[in-house]
Amino acid sequence: MAETLATLAFISALSMILSTLLEKGKWLASLTAVFTILAFVQTPFESIHQSGGSALVIVSVLCISTQYYVNKNLPRKFLNGYSGIITLVLLLTMYPEDGINQTIHEYSFSSSIQAFIQSVFIGILLAQLIFISISFENQRALYAIAILAVLLIWADLLLSGELFVVIISMTFIGLMPFLENKINSKLGAGEGRANALAFSTIVGIALIYAITYATVSQVNRIGDGDGAVAVALWLTASVTGLGLIGMLLPLLGFDSHPRPEAWGWRSGIAFSPIILCIQTDLSGHVLVGILLALTISISSPLVLEKSKPKPI
Repeated sequence: MAETLATLAFISALSMILSTLLEKGKWLASLTAVFTILAFVQTPFESIHQSGGSALVIVSVLCISTQYYVNKNLPRKFLNGYSGIITLVLLLTMYPEDGINQTIHEYSFSSSIQAFIQSVFIGILLAQLIFISISFENQRALYAIAILAVLLIWADLLLSGELFVVIISMTFIGLMPFLENKINSKLGAGEGRANALAFSTIVGIALIYAITYATVSQVNRIGDGDGAVAVALWLTASVTGLGLIGMLLPLLGFDSHPRPEAWGWRSGIAFSPIILCIQTDLSGHVLVGILLALTISISSPLVLEKSKPKPI
């Protein structure tokens, strides 16, 4: 029964993503939350110690929070899109294909409660990061950073594989507006915007490749030869492809940002590790390169753009 409900949650998450193309779908997040809650209830409480049980709780909290924000009249398409993709990725990567099995380990009730609370906080963190990526607030950003710091110490997130990648990618997306607002306030309608975009994109791609190669070459099954080159190339190509797709977002109406193409590039590469999680367990190796590429993209207009001369 739990597997059926998890499958229904997966389908509902797909519907959340598709709802970004439609004018309907206000209550899809609630529907997804109901399916995941029922799926978790159908499993032993000790399943919270398994990735599948933890994923169900995280997704439940995320979707409940998403529904709350939708009802507060925040952009439904953004909320459903982000939450739907995250839900899809977490269910695909963390929920076992054959369902949650009975654990052979014995856990105390208190340790299960602790694991449950950790999963709840992860869901809250993801929801907060989505919120501040849409409507940035300093106080909420501080809350998100505090929760992340606590989880890194308390929940061993560095060992969480795909979940860690999802959280760090969403941290990039959530905190980007803070730096963008700081930089954009110092920029006017300068000349050389195309040059700044081209420079930051090319340098960003080079950094992503170089750092990805340096990290994947340390993986034993890959080595530092042609295998590392090939893996680094296709990881970089995937990130670049999603970044280029992001550049097209202004054509779909997402053009409120002062520099929409650069914003689209940053959004695409920041979100790309989440998509890569579906394909490979090596997606975490692109995170450092993406962080540097984001920094270059945000700051390059300060250096490369020239102010237009004032009319005499």
